[in-house]
Amino acid sequence: MNDMVKNLPDAALPQGGARPWTVDAARRWRDARVPLVFAPTVVCWLLVPLVFYGFSLVGSDDPETAASSGTDWVGYHSAILFLALPAWYRYLPAATAVSAPVIALDMAVRLYGPPPVTGAGRAGCWLVIAVCAWTFTGAVLRLRSRRRQRALFLEAAGDARSPIPEHLPDGHRHRGRWPILFGGLLTFTGVASLAWALVADLGASAAAPYDAVNQQMLSLLLLIPGPPLLGRGLTARRAARRLHDGPQPVLRVGVRRRASGYTWLVADARTTTAPPLIGFRNRFEDTHRVRFRGGRILLGGPESRLRAEHHGIDDTREPYEAILYGVPCEGAEVLLEYGVHAELSGSSTIASELTAAALLPVRLHRLKPWKPAAAAATDRADSPHGTQDP
Repeated sequence: MNDMVKNLPDAALPQGGARPWTVDAARRWRDARVPLVFAPTVVCWLLVPLVFYGFSLVGSDDPETAASSGTDWVGYHSAILFLALPAWYRYLPAATAVSAPVIALDMAVRLYGPPPVTGAGRAGCWLVIAVCAWTFTGAVLRLRSRRRQRALFLEAAGDARSPIPEHLPDGHRHRGRWPILFGGLLTFTGVASLAWALVADLGASAAAPYDAVNQQMLSLLLLIPGPPLLGRGLTARRAARRLHDGPQPVLRVGVRRRASGYTWLVADARTTTAPPLIGFRNRFEDTHRVRFRGGRILLGGPESRLRAEHHGIDDTREPYEAILYGVPCEGAEVLLEYGVHAELSGSSTIASELTAAALLPVRLHRLKPWKPAAAAATDRADSPHGTQDP
């Protein structure tokens, strides 16, 4: 069954209407992204080997600390921040803009401090500084890009504002819950282990110093994923709650789903040259489905008339029209309301479904060019006895 309604009926529009997102305005929005060399997903994967290589080079210059000398805490905070840098950059550019200068300053002090740093250790320090400069620049540009995209979208939406729909999917209401829980647990355990080691080290005598290397290693393993995961959950939660701050900007957009992978926003559902803009994972719990909970009825009547006037489509082959609530940009969450053919209370209707889309900074869409399907073709595909044109 092709249940997705290609073009929304007028009953779906919020009070005051909603402008279409023109292709030119959408292209300007897309062009406000950072260059590929600073793209979050690309940089995250490139950072992983660079971070571990730089960490090993810097660590190779450390003189081995004998157990009798106690615990070495110099540079420990920078080690945690640097090893977590790929996750910070991928999800939290504001945290990257703060942590990268701290790491770079620590490396500069190490280079020009009293203990001489030579050979591989010196090369490692410079590599770490270069990585920090790269990520700091990218983080600042990403924050600037978000502000620019918000401004461009608000300009395209004009004065159109509307309260969000009432019946929201479970995924939206629970957004960020599990990352906050697990990230908080890891962070709390890591901090507790560090506090235990620090208290024991400070309380030890000079004759019998305390070696806290085991607690340091445990805390390192916990604090590398813990704070980024906690921060990711908190920011996702805040992005979802921002939709409840008041009436939201609205625009008519297009949505196209891949059979596997991400679902993509496009400028509109009618222009075949409209470029994919930004993607999201369309999870089951992120959609309020009329088949299970009912939905707002937009139109009713004989199914033949409804499908003739508002034909359904295969949403993996072409986009369908939706109303977007919120301001789209990397890291934001928006609501998409669209129409589906459904049978409610024994009668054929067009009802609305609602999807909460947590937008991701993905770029590779792999969407093929599309052509609009004729209403007659989709009607034949929906008919149990019909055949589809080759």
